Amino acid sequence: MKKTVKRKVIAGTVVVGLLSSTGVAFGATDAGAGIKNWYDAKFRKASTEVALETAQHSAQKFIEFNDGKNQLKRDATDDINKTRDTATGTATDGIKAEKDKYIASVQSTKTDIENKIDSQFNKIEKDANRALNGASFIAKNLAEADLKNQTDKDGKAALAHVNTEIEETTNAAISELETEIRSTKSYLQGLLNNKSGATVEKINKAVDDEITRILGLITTKTEQLVASHQTAISNKAAELEVASKLKLENRVKELLNEK
Repeated sequence: MKKTVKRKVIAGTVVVGLLSSTGVAFGATDAGAGIKNWYDAKFRKASTEVALETAQHSAQKFIEFNDGKNQLKRDATDDINKTRDTATGTATDGIKAEKDKYIASVQSTKTDIENKIDSQFNKIEKDANRALNGASFIAKNLAEADLKNQTDKDGKAALAHVNTEIEETTNAAISELETEIRSTKSYLQGLLNNKSGATVEKINKAVDDEITRILGLITTKTEQLVASHQTAISNKAAELEVASKLKLENRVKELLNEK
């Protein structure tokens, strides 16, 4: 809005400057009052027409310049937004791919443990039962009568011990596995959140800085171009004014000297 007002002021200044030049006084000329009045009227009309025509042309050119500048702004915005979308897509795809690798690793390890855990504990149970049966068989052969009660007691204790150990070991393994998986998931989620937030912040800052930089360049360039046109218009108007005054003065003298 400020730039639009500035352009209107510039165009208005050009018109007023050109029109005001018509009031400059000439050197005294020895001519009749009638010729002087006729000349003054003709000169004012010619000066006004020149001022209006050049002012209209200048205003139109400023409008065309503003349209070109606005198109540059629109093109710059489109290019920046395309780069923003491409960079954001690439970054988020990379983050998602990294996340999927972590999840796949955890899931693969979990599956491998689940596939082996039953056979591991079955082996423990079989080994324990084998040892127990062997010990019971030897004890029975040596002193079945004397040691029957003792072996029954020992057998029950051994079975209870095996069950307790297996249950405790199983529960500890499950607890450790749950803790590891949950800890891994929590860590990965935090990592994703931090990386995603930091990436979005960096991209947004880059976009903001680039827009500010381009806007500053366009503003500076606009001011330079406007100043250049103002100088050219003022100089040309002054040059034409001097030439017109000289031409009119000479013509008046010619007419007065006619026989």
